[in-house]
Amino acid sequence: MITKTDFLTYLDSPRHLWAVKHNKIDKKDIDVYLKHLLEQGYEVEELAVDYIKKYILPKYSTNKDDLHIQATQVDGIYEARVDVLIRNEHTDKWDMYEIKSSSKVDNKHRYDATFQYLVFDKVYDIDNIYILHLNGDYEKEGEISLPDLFTIENINSDVNNLKNEVLDLRLDAFKISESNDVDETLACIRPKQCPCPSLCHPNLPEYSIYDINRITQNEGKVRDLEALGIIDIYDIPEDFELSDIQRKQVNVAQSEEAYIDKEEIEAMFDDLEYPLYFLDYETFNPAIPLFNGYRTFDHITFQYSLHVLDNDGNLTHYEYLHTDMTDPIPSLLSSLKEHIKDDDGSIVVWNKSFEGTRNKRMGEIYPEFEDFCEDMNDRLFDLMDVFKDQKYDDPKFKGSYSIKSVLPVLVPELSYKNLNVQNGAMAMASWYDYVFKDGKSKNIENDLL
Repeated sequence: MITKTDFLTYLDSPRHLWAVKHNKIDKKDIDVYLKHLLEQGYEVEELAVDYIKKYILPKYSTNKDDLHIQATQVDGIYEARVDVLIRNEHTDKWDMYEIKSSSKVDNKHRYDATFQYLVFDKVYDIDNIYILHLNGDYEKEGEISLPDLFTIENINSDVNNLKNEVLDLRLDAFKISESNDVDETLACIRPKQCPCPSLCHPNLPEYSIYDINRITQNEGKVRDLEALGIIDIYDIPEDFELSDIQRKQVNVAQSEEAYIDKEEIEAMFDDLEYPLYFLDYETFNPAIPLFNGYRTFDHITFQYSLHVLDNDGNLTHYEYLHTDMTDPIPSLLSSLKEHIKDDDGSIVVWNKSFEGTRNKRMGEIYPEFEDFCEDMNDRLFDLMDVFKDQKYDDPKFKGSYSIKSVLPVLVPELSYKNLNVQNGAMAMASWYDYVFKDGKSKNIENDLL
């Protein structure tokens, strides 16, 4: 039997489906962030069903029996479960609604709905196929407004265009599920996200071709290297076509030495003005806005860490963590404003597009802080650019300019791996649980700080 979930797994990677059907998925615990995403999905689905019952169903029928929630249908070797199915009493046809906890429709959603349609159309006379998803422009004011929170897109034409392709793909998925030979399937090209690395990448070298910057966005290029029998980055020939950034990364790796453009870095640092403010935010971006003024998936900045370095070399640390069930922005920015002086010194961040966007949105939501937020943005210096622009590159970075990769190489005594909260995703999930669910725990508070 091929379910919709099986089909989506096949689209991700045929070998992943083979692993699922043959119980070869490497055991992985659901981390706190994935658990949080699942819970958000359930919350969106629950609200969407309420929206359909109150605002959509009355347009079709007055009979509650014409509404099917989580209906399941089997067509031979294929099984599907549709989120919502409604009969139109005027046409005696059925409309399908797939609920998605995203703010737009992507290709995965279209293939998903086409698979559902092909199964259900065998029994039901399907008229329209809709994707019901969150409205990215919705802004909370008072109670959640369901008609404004959700939007609906008709994807009939997409499904019609994909039908024949999905018929072929799902048959191939079934054949793979029945095969006993894993070598008949194609492995994935993303080892870091792979659920079965022992099957897809059993002999992965320490520094592989999959670590090359953005190469997995061009599957053809990856497959070309695989066809040449090249998996190790050190084996890539000089004449293999790569982008300039990719080639420089490969050259640095194959040299086995760090590349440091001291003059360029020094020129960048010449723009810095003391005192230096080293600033970092932690945020939480719920699908359903928690506070007035926020849109769907807007980031709530709940924590900052600030180191202030004066021109005499004195370093002072300040921090803030919001622990009440209220919007953190007013108190967080008030605290930050005490330590970052107007028009005085550079604000150093890692990835200024993130911190800069947070400042912009905080100023929009609370106009009384708009000038302060704009002033901070005018003074941002992105330390990540040193590594992103390959002015400093080291084979140990393995093509990444994430601070999680750079920090342990340059400062070996520091590492995120020893922390209970190791990244922003864990921070946002831990903060939400701490403030809104589990009650106050000093351990979580200390871990966040």
